[in-house]
Amino acid sequence: MVAASALRSEAYDAAVRLLQDLDLPPHTALAATGSLARQEMTPYSDIDVILIFPEDYEPDPRLVEDLWYPVWDAKYRLDFALRTPQECAEIALQDTSAGFAQLDLTYIAGEKPLVDDARQRLLHAWRRQLQRGFDRFVDTAIARWNRSGAVATMTNPDLKNGRGGLRDIQLLRALALGNLCDLPALEEERRLLLDARTLLHVKARRHRDILDPDFAADVADELGFSSRYELTAALVTAASAVDEAVERSLATARGVLGSRGAGPAQGRDRVRRPLDVDVVADGAVISLARTPNRGDPWLLTRVAAAAARTGYSVSAMTWRALQELPPPPERWPRAAVDDFFAILSSPSHTPRVIAELDRYGLWERLVPEWGHVRGLLPRERSHMHSVDYHLVATVTRCAEVRTSVARPDLLLLAALYHDLGKGHDRPHEQVGAEMVARQAARMRFNLADISRVQTVVAEHTSLARLAATMDPRSDAARDALLNVCHYDQLTISLLATLSKADALSTGPGVWSARTAQAQGLIVARALEANKPRIVTHPLVRVPQDDYGVGLAVDWQEEVVTVPWSGANKAEFKRIFALISALGWTIVRANFVRGDAGDYQAEFVIRTVQKTLTEAAEPDRFIQSYNSRTYTELPDIAGEPTTAAFNVGGILEIRTVERIGALGYLVESLPEFMWLRHEILGATMIVHVFFGASVSRAQVVGNVTRALARD
Repeated sequence: MVAASALRSEAYDAAVRLLQDLDLPPHTALAATGSLARQEMTPYSDIDVILIFPEDYEPDPRLVEDLWYPVWDAKYRLDFALRTPQECAEIALQDTSAGFAQLDLTYIAGEKPLVDDARQRLLHAWRRQLQRGFDRFVDTAIARWNRSGAVATMTNPDLKNGRGGLRDIQLLRALALGNLCDLPALEEERRLLLDARTLLHVKARRHRDILDPDFAADVADELGFSSRYELTAALVTAASAVDEAVERSLATARGVLGSRGAGPAQGRDRVRRPLDVDVVADGAVISLARTPNRGDPWLLTRVAAAAARTGYSVSAMTWRALQELPPPPERWPRAAVDDFFAILSSPSHTPRVIAELDRYGLWERLVPEWGHVRGLLPRERSHMHSVDYHLVATVTRCAEVRTSVARPDLLLLAALYHDLGKGHDRPHEQVGAEMVARQAARMRFNLADISRVQTVVAEHTSLARLAATMDPRSDAARDALLNVCHYDQLTISLLATLSKADALSTGPGVWSARTAQAQGLIVARALEANKPRIVTHPLVRVPQDDYGVGLAVDWQEEVVTVPWSGANKAEFKRIFALISALGWTIVRANFVRGDAGDYQAEFVIRTVQKTLTEAAEPDRFIQSYNSRTYTELPDIAGEPTTAAFNVGGILEIRTVERIGALGYLVESLPEFMWLRHEILGATMIVHVFFGASVSRAQVVGNVTRALARD
């Protein structure tokens, strides 16, 4: 058995001997790029060379054409170019991608001073181009990652072009040559990736970068691993280290470029804005307040939730500080639950935030079972990604449709746990159901909701199975779905949404038009068999007799309750303006209208920019309300919103939770008899009953315009 490094060495030596025997035109030099220059060549690699000639001399075209025949006769695939040293530099100045491809320029034969001159000019041009074209350079890498996926998460990883692969090690070297970062020490990781790719070429007998399971077992055996799964685990570790180095180096490069362009007053002008208790934004970077409570384990969820909501990055120093927090207690407070679902609710930022939490060893504090599936390859051939990546992808797809389901919190929790039971010697649906029940209990869900989310995870493959094996128009298929969902309307809806997200996140072809039609028909017939839930008139407890406001603290639940009453609907604006100005989040609220047209309301609030102790000042709060200092609502961003009238003429609104949104909603509504509001996950759900006849189309239009702004 020949070692992979020996195979590369033999391939390199053979190619160099062949090239050095070429009859070069006078006054020229031959330089290598690509795998030959990096000494990463395998027996099936291409040869990339540049024939360099001086500015005042151009070789005879016939000599150049005849030059390459020995290479072609030796059955090599050849990519060659003719350039002067200045042309090498000019190409790097014009295009970062072209410059990147030349950075490995290495002397092979001929006039060595020409290669030295070309390399010196090239590096000078590269440093200039990288500084002015840095964003384009990064965009090219991102496009490559999107095309090829991540080595650490793919069941068929692209060892060269995937995120964390060999191309990223070249990217790190390019940044270092551009004087934007130091070159990380990744020799062991590079060697494993190179060895695996070399043996893949040998086993496939051709140039190939994607390690399919068909070849992985043979490659693993050659490298001394007991199985392809052990090889995969090693590749995941190596690729993750490369990926982390890329993230650190890109952050360093951005800092270097930013400091070079910063004016003398830029640092003094930056404002630290509060995002949550002990969490601030320093520019577009999240960090801790100057004197945070380092004994609060839920500082972790507040930081991560802020990152998911805002899209801001979290500094490495902050992540390391969070590692020193005490572990979370067994029972979660409501604020931590809300923050956890905020982490899961951003289609754009959730994958990045979870990846960073996991990178710093913090994700398992929130999801203790995660370590078992990290980098785990699924047994099913239809899956393209590792189990942990698939789970995050499914959560992301569910987050995209969270405003269209009745309980986005249960949906996101089920999505996170639906395959978390894989890798055990029992059915993964059963193991996952047990896990999610424990997590839901830690989050203090009631028994009915624990049962729902447990059922969804336990039965998450049932709908696909029914659609594939039964007539979707049959009563038997409908009744089978009703049985597994315990005839619960909500469970059916959650299962249908998760089933689609799961299939779309698995691989191409898993979710087809036929599958969608069959599952949709079964679900529609099952929902038709169940009557929708009727939302009832809320109860509001307002102790004061005259119009005004109060404040009470529930220390056990860690929330503030604000009772309020006003002579008419217009007076709502003042209380909403005050609550928004304080940066408080309304997690639940009930409103009722009296016979005289007056209103009473009860708000349950989670303080954000203050601790509960600081907020527990009723006299100060009442004085702020009576002073009329705050009378205007803050601007809000437009977010996905659904509004529809249900059975009984009750309007149901679902939108992304943000401070001030409830105020804009109430302002857009006509007079109503009662209103119920709650936050589930990061989704605001409101039910409104008007009593009198209203123009439903006009009401829905007004609500949508108020909350889903352009």
